[in-house]
Amino acid sequence: MCSEKSVSVSRSNYLPQPFLKWAGGKRQLVKELANLIPKKFWKDQGRYFEPFLGGGALMFHLGNPDSNTYIPGERLVLNDINPDLVTTYIQLRDNPQNLIKKLEQLSLDTSKKTFLKIRKTKPKNPVDIAARLIYLNKTCFNGLWRVNGEGEFNVPWGQFKNPKIFSRHNLLLVNQRLQGAKITNLPYSRALMDVRKCDLVYLDPPYIPLSASSSFSKYTKDDFGLLEQYGLSGVIAGLTQAGAFVILSNSDTQLTRRIFGSGLSLKKVSVQRTISAKSTSRTRVTELVGINFD
Repeated sequence: MCSEKSVSVSRSNYLPQPFLKWAGGKRQLVKELANLIPKKFWKDQGRYFEPFLGGGALMFHLGNPDSNTYIPGERLVLNDINPDLVTTYIQLRDNPQNLIKKLEQLSLDTSKKTFLKIRKTKPKNPVDIAARLIYLNKTCFNGLWRVNGEGEFNVPWGQFKNPKIFSRHNLLLVNQRLQGAKITNLPYSRALMDVRKCDLVYLDPPYIPLSASSSFSKYTKDDFGLLEQYGLSGVIAGLTQAGAFVILSNSDTQLTRRIFGSGLSLKKVSVQRTISAKSTSRTRVTELVGINFD
Protein backbone atom coordinates (compact mmCIF):
# COMPACT_ATOMS: atom_id res chain seq x y z
CA MET A 1 0.00 0.00 0.00
CA CYS A 2 2.76 2.44 0.89
CA SER A 3 4.87 4.16 -1.74
CA GLU A 4 7.44 4.97 0.93
CA LYS A 5 8.33 2.93 3.99
CA SER A 6 7.26 4.09 7.42
CA VAL A 7 10.03 6.15 8.96
CA SER A 8 11.29 4.93 12.33
CA VAL A 9 11.43 7.64 15.00
CA SER A 10 11.67 7.61 18.75
CA ARG A 11 8.23 8.15 20.31
CA SER A 12 9.91 9.91 23.26
CA ASN A 13 7.02 8.77 25.45
CA TYR A 14 4.50 11.03 23.78
CA LEU A 15 1.81 10.65 21.16
CA PRO A 16 1.55 12.09 17.66
CA GLN A 17 -0.43 15.30 17.92
CA PRO A 18 -2.96 16.74 15.45
CA PHE A 19 -0.86 18.51 12.82
CA LEU A 20 -3.61 21.02 11.91
CA LYS A 21 -5.58 23.68 13.71
CA TRP A 22 -9.18 22.63 13.13
CA ALA A 23 -12.52 24.24 13.94
CA GLY A 24 -14.37 21.97 16.37
CA GLY A 25 -11.26 19.93 17.15
CA LYS A 26 -11.54 17.60 20.14
CA ARG A 27 -8.16 18.02 21.87
CA GLN A 28 -9.86 19.14 25.09
CA LEU A 29 -12.21 16.15 25.21
CA VAL A 30 -10.10 13.22 24.03
CA LYS A 31 -9.57 11.70 27.48
CA GLU A 32 -13.25 11.94 28.32
CA LEU A 33 -14.25 10.46 24.97
CA ALA A 34 -11.72 7.63 25.28
CA ASN A 35 -13.05 6.75 28.73
CA LEU A 36 -16.52 6.27 27.23
CA ILE A 37 -15.42 3.44 24.95
CA PRO A 38 -17.03 0.22 26.25
CA LYS A 39 -14.98 -2.71 27.50
CA LYS A 40 -16.51 -5.06 24.95
CA PHE A 41 -14.94 -3.07 22.13
CA TRP A 42 -11.48 -3.65 23.58
CA LYS A 43 -12.22 -7.31 24.29
CA ASP A 44 -13.46 -8.03 20.76
CA GLN A 45 -10.79 -5.85 19.09
CA GLY A 46 -13.26 -4.07 16.85
CA ARG A 47 -12.38 -1.51 14.22
CA TYR A 48 -12.48 2.25 14.76
CA PHE A 49 -14.47 4.28 12.22
CA GLU A 50 -14.25 8.07 12.05
CA PRO A 51 -16.16 9.34 8.98
CA PHE A 52 -15.85 13.07 9.86
CA LEU A 53 -12.11 12.95 10.51
CA GLY A 54 -11.09 16.63 10.52
CA GLY A 55 -8.06 17.14 12.77
CA GLY A 56 -8.24 13.56 14.11
CA ALA A 57 -7.57 14.42 17.77
CA LEU A 58 -9.31 11.33 19.20
CA MET A 59 -7.75 9.00 16.64
CA PHE A 60 -4.28 10.30 17.55
CA HIS A 61 -5.04 10.03 21.28
CA LEU A 62 -5.88 6.35 20.78
CA GLY A 63 -2.48 5.72 19.20
CA ASN A 64 -0.29 5.08 22.24
CA PRO A 65 0.89 1.41 22.23
CA ASP A 66 1.67 1.68 25.94
CA SER A 67 -1.89 2.68 26.82
CA ASN A 68 -4.86 0.46 27.60
CA THR A 69 -6.81 2.55 25.07
CA TYR A 70 -4.64 1.71 22.05
CA ILE A 71 -6.11 1.03 18.61
CA PRO A 72 -3.46 0.00 16.04
CA GLY A 73 -3.42 1.55 12.60
CA GLU A 74 -4.66 -1.64 10.96
CA ARG A 75 -7.99 -1.20 12.74
CA LEU A 76 -8.52 2.43 11.69
CA VAL A 77 -11.10 3.31 9.01
CA LEU A 78 -10.80 7.06 8.45
CA ASN A 79 -12.79 9.31 6.13
CA ASP A 80 -13.54 12.92 5.37
CA ILE A 81 -15.56 14.70 2.68
CA ASN A 82 -12.77 17.26 2.17
CA PRO A 83 -10.64 15.85 -0.68
CA ASP A 84 -7.58 18.01 0.09
CA LEU A 85 -7.62 16.92 3.72
CA VAL A 86 -7.84 13.25 2.75
CA THR A 87 -4.98 13.70 0.29
CA THR A 88 -2.93 15.18 3.13
CA TYR A 89 -3.52 12.22 5.42
CA ILE A 90 -2.68 9.78 2.62
CA GLN A 91 0.57 11.62 1.82
CA LEU A 92 1.52 11.56 5.50
CA ARG A 93 0.89 7.83 5.54
CA ASP A 94 2.64 6.99 2.27
CA ASN A 95 5.02 9.79 1.36
CA PRO A 96 6.09 11.79 4.43
CA GLN A 97 9.65 12.70 3.43
CA ASN A 98 8.67 14.39 0.15
CA LEU A 99 5.88 16.25 1.94
CA ILE A 100 8.30 17.45 4.63
CA LYS A 101 10.72 18.68 1.95
CA LYS A 102 7.94 20.69 0.33
CA LEU A 103 6.88 22.15 3.66
CA GLU A 104 10.45 23.18 4.40
CA GLN A 105 10.42 25.22 1.17
CA LEU A 106 7.05 26.83 1.88
CA SER A 107 8.01 27.67 5.48
CA LEU A 108 10.65 30.11 4.25
CA ASP A 109 8.03 32.75 3.39
CA THR A 110 4.81 33.25 5.38
CA SER A 111 4.11 36.80 4.20
CA LYS A 112 0.67 37.96 3.13
CA LYS A 113 1.81 38.25 -0.50
CA THR A 114 2.97 34.63 -0.59
CA PHE A 115 -0.09 33.45 1.34
CA LEU A 116 -2.42 35.01 -1.25
CA LYS A 117 -0.34 33.57 -4.08
CA ILE A 118 -0.52 30.04 -2.64
CA ARG A 119 -4.21 30.45 -1.84
CA LYS A 120 -4.91 31.05 -5.55
CA THR A 121 -3.06 27.94 -6.69
CA LYS A 122 -4.85 24.72 -7.63
CA PRO A 123 -2.15 22.04 -7.51
CA LYS A 124 -2.70 18.61 -9.01
CA ASN A 125 0.24 16.76 -7.50
CA PRO A 126 -0.77 15.07 -4.20
CA VAL A 127 2.34 16.29 -2.33
CA ASP A 128 1.68 19.87 -3.44
CA ILE A 129 -1.99 19.57 -2.43
CA ALA A 130 -1.04 18.34 1.04
CA ALA A 131 1.69 20.96 1.54
CA ARG A 132 -0.68 23.73 0.43
CA LEU A 133 -3.35 22.65 2.90
CA ILE A 134 -0.94 22.55 5.84
CA TYR A 135 0.64 25.89 4.88
CA LEU A 136 -2.71 27.67 4.49
CA ASN A 137 -4.04 26.13 7.70
CA LYS A 138 -1.10 27.46 9.71
CA THR A 139 -1.02 30.93 8.12
CA CYS A 140 -4.73 31.77 7.66
CA PHE A 141 -7.08 33.39 10.17
CA ASN A 142 -7.70 31.08 13.16
CA GLY A 143 -6.85 27.95 11.18
CA LEU A 144 -10.29 27.88 9.58
CA TRP A 145 -10.94 25.81 6.49
CA ARG A 146 -13.75 27.46 4.57
CA VAL A 147 -14.59 27.38 0.87
CA ASN A 148 -17.02 29.18 -1.40
CA GLY A 149 -19.64 27.64 -3.67
CA GLU A 150 -16.97 26.73 -6.21
CA GLY A 151 -14.93 24.93 -3.59
CA GLU A 152 -12.23 27.64 -3.47
CA PHE A 153 -10.49 28.32 -0.16
CA ASN A 154 -11.32 31.90 0.91
CA VAL A 155 -10.08 32.43 4.48
CA PRO A 156 -7.96 35.61 4.87
CA TRP A 157 -4.32 35.81 5.96
CA GLY A 158 -3.85 35.36 9.70
CA GLN A 159 -1.30 38.15 10.26
CA PHE A 160 1.05 35.86 12.20
CA LYS A 161 4.61 37.14 12.61
CA ASN A 162 6.40 33.80 12.69
CA PRO A 163 3.96 30.87 12.48
CA LYS A 164 5.27 27.34 12.90
CA ILE A 165 4.10 25.49 9.82
CA PHE A 166 5.01 21.97 10.92
CA SER A 167 7.05 19.78 13.24
CA ARG A 168 9.11 17.22 11.36
CA HIS A 169 9.23 14.94 14.40
CA ASN A 170 5.46 15.06 14.86
CA LEU A 171 4.76 14.41 11.17
CA LEU A 172 6.92 11.28 11.37
CA LEU A 173 4.96 10.17 14.42
CA VAL A 174 1.77 10.79 12.43
CA ASN A 175 3.24 8.66 9.64
CA GLN A 176 3.73 5.79 12.10
CA ARG A 177 0.22 6.20 13.47
CA LEU A 178 -1.38 5.93 10.04
CA GLN A 179 0.40 2.77 8.91
CA GLY A 180 -2.22 0.20 7.91
CA ALA A 181 -5.11 2.67 8.15
CA LYS A 182 -7.80 2.81 5.49
CA ILE A 183 -8.32 6.45 4.45
CA THR A 184 -11.14 7.46 2.11
CA ASN A 185 -12.88 10.52 0.65
CA LEU A 186 -16.55 9.51 0.62
CA PRO A 187 -19.91 10.75 1.88
CA TYR A 188 -19.96 9.73 5.54
CA SER A 189 -22.76 7.19 5.09
CA ARG A 190 -20.83 5.32 2.40
CA ALA A 191 -17.75 5.29 4.62
CA LEU A 192 -19.81 3.38 7.20
CA MET A 193 -21.18 0.70 4.87
CA ASP A 194 -18.80 -1.94 6.23
CA VAL A 195 -19.44 -1.38 9.96
CA ARG A 196 -20.05 -4.61 11.84
CA LYS A 197 -21.00 -5.70 15.35
CA CYS A 198 -18.66 -4.40 18.05
CA ASP A 199 -16.99 -1.85 15.77
CA LEU A 200 -16.72 1.65 17.23
CA VAL A 201 -17.98 4.68 15.29
CA TYR A 202 -17.06 8.18 16.43
CA LEU A 203 -19.25 10.82 14.76
CA ASP A 204 -18.10 14.44 14.88
CA PRO A 205 -20.20 16.07 12.13
CA PRO A 206 -20.57 19.78 11.38
CA TYR A 207 -22.50 21.01 14.39
CA ILE A 208 -26.05 22.27 14.54
CA PRO A 209 -25.55 26.08 14.88
CA LEU A 210 -26.16 27.59 18.31
CA SER A 211 -27.84 30.49 16.53
CA ALA A 212 -28.62 31.63 12.99
CA SER A 213 -25.35 33.61 12.85
CA SER A 214 -22.99 31.20 14.59
CA SER A 215 -22.02 28.97 11.66
CA PHE A 216 -18.71 29.95 9.99
CA SER A 217 -20.05 28.92 6.56
CA LYS A 218 -19.01 26.03 4.38
CA TYR A 219 -16.41 23.40 5.23
CA THR A 220 -16.78 21.95 1.75
CA LYS A 221 -18.73 23.22 -1.22
CA ASP A 222 -21.71 21.15 -0.02
CA ASP A 223 -23.47 22.15 3.19
CA PHE A 224 -24.30 19.78 6.05
CA GLY A 225 -27.68 21.19 7.07
CA LEU A 226 -30.77 20.23 9.02
CA LEU A 227 -31.84 17.44 6.67
CA GLU A 228 -28.37 15.93 6.93
CA GLN A 229 -28.60 16.00 10.74
CA TYR A 230 -31.89 14.06 10.59
CA GLY A 231 -30.28 11.70 8.09
CA LEU A 232 -27.39 11.14 10.50
CA SER A 233 -29.90 10.18 13.18
CA GLY A 234 -31.22 7.51 10.84
CA VAL A 235 -27.71 6.24 10.16
CA ILE A 236 -27.11 5.98 13.91
CA ALA A 237 -30.26 3.87 14.23
CA GLY A 238 -28.89 1.52 11.57
CA LEU A 239 -25.51 1.30 13.29
CA THR A 240 -27.20 0.49 16.58
CA GLN A 241 -29.23 -2.25 14.92
CA ALA A 242 -26.00 -3.67 13.48
CA GLY A 243 -24.53 -3.90 16.99
CA ALA A 244 -21.91 -1.16 16.58
CA PHE A 245 -20.89 1.20 19.37
CA VAL A 246 -21.58 4.86 18.55
CA ILE A 247 -20.24 8.06 20.12
CA LEU A 248 -21.58 11.37 18.81
CA SER A 249 -20.43 14.94 19.40
CA ASN A 250 -22.70 17.88 18.59
CA SER A 251 -23.82 21.27 19.88
CA ASP A 252 -25.93 21.67 23.01
CA THR A 253 -29.27 22.81 21.58
CA GLN A 254 -32.88 21.74 21.96
CA LEU A 255 -32.85 20.76 18.28
CA THR A 256 -29.88 18.47 18.87
CA ARG A 257 -31.75 16.78 21.71
CA ARG A 258 -34.87 16.42 19.58
CA ILE A 259 -33.02 14.88 16.63
CA PHE A 260 -30.67 12.53 18.50
CA GLY A 261 -32.24 12.05 21.94
CA SER A 262 -34.38 9.06 21.00
CA GLY A 263 -31.44 7.00 19.78
CA LEU A 264 -28.65 8.13 22.09
CA SER A 265 -28.05 8.86 25.73
CA LEU A 266 -26.91 12.51 25.79
CA LYS A 267 -24.81 14.36 28.34
CA LYS A 268 -23.30 17.83 28.55
CA VAL A 269 -19.56 18.51 28.40
CA SER A 270 -17.79 21.85 28.79
CA VAL A 271 -15.26 23.09 26.23
CA GLN A 272 -13.36 26.29 25.48
CA ARG A 273 -14.58 28.11 22.39
CA THR A 274 -11.55 28.66 20.13
CA ILE A 275 -12.99 30.10 16.91
CA SER A 276 -13.43 33.79 17.59
CA ALA A 277 -11.91 37.00 16.24
CA LYS A 278 -10.99 38.21 19.74
CA SER A 279 -9.35 36.08 22.42
CA THR A 280 -11.44 37.86 25.08
CA SER A 281 -14.62 36.43 23.55
CA ARG A 282 -13.41 32.83 23.64
CA THR A 283 -15.54 31.58 26.50
CA ARG A 284 -16.49 28.13 27.76
CA VAL A 285 -19.55 26.58 26.18
CA THR A 286 -21.35 23.26 26.58
CA GLU A 287 -21.58 20.57 23.94
CA LEU A 288 -23.43 17.27 23.89
CA VAL A 289 -21.89 13.81 23.73
CA GLY A 290 -24.21 10.94 22.90
CA ILE A 291 -23.69 7.16 23.19
CA ASN A 292 -25.82 4.16 22.20
CA PHE A 293 -24.50 1.82 24.92
CA ASP A 294 -24.45 1.56 28.70
